[in-house]
Amino acid sequence: MLANALAKNYSKTRLLRGINFIALVFFNFCSNKLSFRSNIMQSVSSFGKARSSPMFRTQNLLDKIKRPMTKRIFFFSFLFFLVFSISAQDLITITGIVVDEDTGLGIGYAHVGIPEQGIGTTTGGNGRFTFKLPEAYKNSEMLVSYIGYKTFRKPISEISGSINVRLKKSAAMLDEVVVMSDGGVENIVRKAVKNIKLNYPTYGTSYLGFYRESRTDDSLRHIYLAEGVLDIYKRSYKSKKEGYVSLVQGRKINLKNPLDTTVRSGFSSGHMAPHRFDFVQNRTDFIDPRFFKVYNYRIESITTYNDRPVYVIAFDKNEDVIGPQGEVEVEGSSETKGLMKVLNMFRKKKRTIEARMKGRIYIDKESYAFIRAEFEMTPKGLEVYDYYPLYAGNWQGNKYVVNYRQLGDKWYFSDALREGIYGRGGIYTNEIKITEVKAGKGEPIEYLERMSRGVEFTRMTGTYDEDFWKSYNVVPLSEGLSESVQQYKNSQKAQEVFDNEYMASLQQKRDSIQRVKTLEARVEPGSERELEFDIGEPGFKRKKRPYKRVKFSMGVGSHFIPTEQQDVGLVFQTDNADNPQTIISTQNEIQPRDFEIFGFWNFDIFYHKNFFIRFGTAFDFYNSIYKETTLGTGLQMNLSKQRPFYIRTAATYNHFRYARKIGQATNEYGKFEANGKKFKADHINMYYGTRNHSLGLSAELSLELNPGRELYVRGKYNLPVFQRNEIWLWERREVFRKKKFIPEKRDQVLVTTNGKHPFIPEQTFSVTVGILFK
Repeated sequence: MLANALAKNYSKTRLLRGINFIALVFFNFCSNKLSFRSNIMQSVSSFGKARSSPMFRTQNLLDKIKRPMTKRIFFFSFLFFLVFSISAQDLITITGIVVDEDTGLGIGYAHVGIPEQGIGTTTGGNGRFTFKLPEAYKNSEMLVSYIGYKTFRKPISEISGSINVRLKKSAAMLDEVVVMSDGGVENIVRKAVKNIKLNYPTYGTSYLGFYRESRTDDSLRHIYLAEGVLDIYKRSYKSKKEGYVSLVQGRKINLKNPLDTTVRSGFSSGHMAPHRFDFVQNRTDFIDPRFFKVYNYRIESITTYNDRPVYVIAFDKNEDVIGPQGEVEVEGSSETKGLMKVLNMFRKKKRTIEARMKGRIYIDKESYAFIRAEFEMTPKGLEVYDYYPLYAGNWQGNKYVVNYRQLGDKWYFSDALREGIYGRGGIYTNEIKITEVKAGKGEPIEYLERMSRGVEFTRMTGTYDEDFWKSYNVVPLSEGLSESVQQYKNSQKAQEVFDNEYMASLQQKRDSIQRVKTLEARVEPGSERELEFDIGEPGFKRKKRPYKRVKFSMGVGSHFIPTEQQDVGLVFQTDNADNPQTIISTQNEIQPRDFEIFGFWNFDIFYHKNFFIRFGTAFDFYNSIYKETTLGTGLQMNLSKQRPFYIRTAATYNHFRYARKIGQATNEYGKFEANGKKFKADHINMYYGTRNHSLGLSAELSLELNPGRELYVRGKYNLPVFQRNEIWLWERREVFRKKKFIPEKRDQVLVTTNGKHPFIPEQTFSVTVGILFK
């Protein structure tokens, strides 16, 4: 799948798919097993799935060919297509090093590729690179470019094996820098911001990228290393919404103990780097016009990129701004979500802003496009615990380098490197390199393939596949921004452990350990042992998303409890049977009501992916006594193969209490006792209603909004098991208000009504809408 993903936009592969599609239609027709129309539809369906292989569905073709003559035709055609497909997938591998012509030192993170085709890679920290490209591009020209150097160009056909690329520095053009006021430099940045809609895609775009993350301990010894190839979908640069990422293949290793495949030090959201670190799309503070007043911008120099002049603009805190750093009018708040965000849309809110970053940005002088940024968080910026998308957590430092590259007349996200010093010690590094830009409007990644934002990348990667990386452009291991000797040694160790022979020997050792543990378990059948390492499947693409064992839901609903208009009188009296005295009483006409609005919350505990135990409660919002507790079990089924769409049924035991307010009584009797509780308030509300024990049968439809939330609608029917009427007494105008119910059958309670008695129906129905949190 990997080689096919790399090659699926190449012209020869497209031609191959067309030929294979025609062949598939022809052979399906010749097989005479299905109608021509159904065979065409099958062919179209198979052709739509061709992205998984340029030689797609050849086995399915063979299965469909039944007649001997058709088999012969298919056999020779298959050989032709096989040879053609293999030749289309041949890769040219170019290795080499990029160095400074004057010093001979390697140039790290230079771009190597074929810009017009949207493919490329990046040099490692020492300048070395490995670039893989289809043989169909052998007549193209390879470019090597880096800020401040003249672009190197050479035809692929003239490169054989390894190449030594010597980049020549471009002459600094400081003499072209016109002395500008701070406002003049700021206007350059403003113009670049204004031109974002012209210089960057205004439609969703698909990419293929290579991602790597690692972490060291406080002694700079690497703890783990994880890598992966990602399918990436970025939204239009008109939108600030985050795009999607899916994992094609990944691998990880525990560098402290390579025999242990468990990684317990991963960070969440690292794989979202192509979205998190895209400062242009996110309009990060230093290019946000609202923050310009707290930053100071100045031109450092004018350099070149791809032989075009580039402004190098440094930015830092504006020291002339003191105190609260200025007030900015903001409509709503970018930090709020959900209901609060909706409410803030209707008002303007002031919030204090500060300069939390410093660094430099590179702006193309001709198009005014942002092509690079190097920035870091200031101590003031690090005081903010959650500064997503850049970081979230306790950090001592965070540095970023972000690059863009041009394809046609548009600039696309190219790569990003982030190095953070964690609060408890150690350096966390993650980097993303776009190896293929798929020009044109991209298709969003299918829902089930998307990686959630908050998960750890190390939990999603599979086991090592020695053949997988041969067809992909990856980024060589680097020493990190600090370029310390210790980091270099650890990087060399990481290269060693990813060697094919070494990984194979490790797998044998792991299998041996597993067999020993299995034997130990057989010797002690009564004991349980937790494996200290994960066992995966060879070639594992992505771990299956596990079901969540506990789900919490909340929402609102309508309970259909129709009551008629009628006069109701309530009397609570002493329990003296011979001479009862009225303690409190009230009489009123209640208005008709068809339903009650209530809120609820539920816990669903799954003991199997399809079966759960439910516990929950419901409560009223006003002017009634309404409370229901439920306990039961249910079944869940997924009706969709894409975005999950669930149907759930449940049977629960319900304890339901509901009473309508009749009126407020004046207590002239003084202190009295009701059902074991003492009342003393001068004013007491009196309610009349029902206590109900019933069997609840519910069904609900639920649509997953994202891996952590669902929106659902539930209908519930209650069948009564036991019911009794009662009155409620509830004190008013007291700090601690007492509330108590008294069954109607007691001699202390008198109820009179001119309507239906009891006026609350036994069987009821409710509808609820809510959000489920996983």
